Amino acid sequence: MKSYNFDSLKFATEGLTGFGCTVIQDDANLPSFMIPFSKRTNAQLFDGGSEKTHSAFIVDDVEYKRFFVSKFINCIIDGRAYSWPGMDPAVNVNYDQALQACNAKGNGFHLLSMPERAVIDHLIYRSGFIPRGNTNYGKSHVSGYSYESGEQTADESDGSGGRRTTRTATGSGPATWFHDGTRDGIADWVGNVWKWISGARIVDGEIQIFFGNAAAKQANAGATSTHWKAIMPSGALVEPGTVGTLKYTKDFKIATATGEKGSAYTANFGKITANSGVTIPEILYELHLMPKTGVTHQGAFWINNEGERLPVVGAHWYDTSNSGPSALSFDHPRTSADASIGLFSAFMELQSVS
Repeated sequence: MKSYNFDSLKFATEGLTGFGCTVIQDDANLPSFMIPFSKRTNAQLFDGGSEKTHSAFIVDDVEYKRFFVSKFINCIIDGRAYSWPGMDPAVNVNYDQALQACNAKGNGFHLLSMPERAVIDHLIYRSGFIPRGNTNYGKSHVSGYSYESGEQTADESDGSGGRRTTRTATGSGPATWFHDGTRDGIADWVGNVWKWISGARIVDGEIQIFFGNAAAKQANAGATSTHWKAIMPSGALVEPGTVGTLKYTKDFKIATATGEKGSAYTANFGKITANSGVTIPEILYELHLMPKTGVTHQGAFWINNEGERLPVVGAHWYDTSNSGPSALSFDHPRTSADASIGLFSAFMELQSVS
């Protein structure tokens, strides 16, 4: 007879949400509220996508039926990351510290990966509902919705002797601050704080990724890790530094040469285009590293194509119109740590689908 888990918190959470949310315990037996996402193909997620299973559901060439994402921006307790409501988001953690706080929870736990983030963003744009959030000092910046606010957990000087809200408590905003517009979704997907993402980076502009969702098995994400692969216009994954790999340029092109080095910003991710003669492979659309034609992207794009840069997404409390599901910054070295960057942990039960 199949065994069932009647842990009271887990059972009640799944019952009340119709499995829209569950509870997963780590190796310290502490719970996190997590949202499941079931396996999908690229064709289901974006126009022009193939029938291949999205890479978020593939680890070591094995397909998995789902992954789980934190419902709330994480706090950190005793060195472990937790998805709990009503908390001040953990901040002032650099990339490696964010990885460690997730990996410390046990097998299957990991820092939210670029493939997982892409699935959620594709679903958002498919649905037509674009989440708002804490994007203007504790409230929404969107015209007509400035009454939407969250519970203050941190503030800063307003420059004139007063104080203004920065971070808000996880999940304390209205339903429109959840990724799907309901309280069954992920809170603060947009705004509040930036979120570190694993499984992707740029080095001197070269786009580098993990194969599939290797982040789910806690693959080494160090600067010299052999898991990093560059991308050819054909979509083939090759060793970093191979001639002809795809790169972000300072003028927001996908090209095979970096060009001018330095930092740059565009007010909309959708302005990234292919350089003349360059073919864009499906994997860039799949990972939401290249905009799809026909999608009205919300969120800006920042780049620094000099040295190693790790991604943060979603924007934070004062990014206003630069915020959105597509907000992506490749401007931070792995040592960056400040009061505006936090994290989501994720989980995959590493057992193959029969």
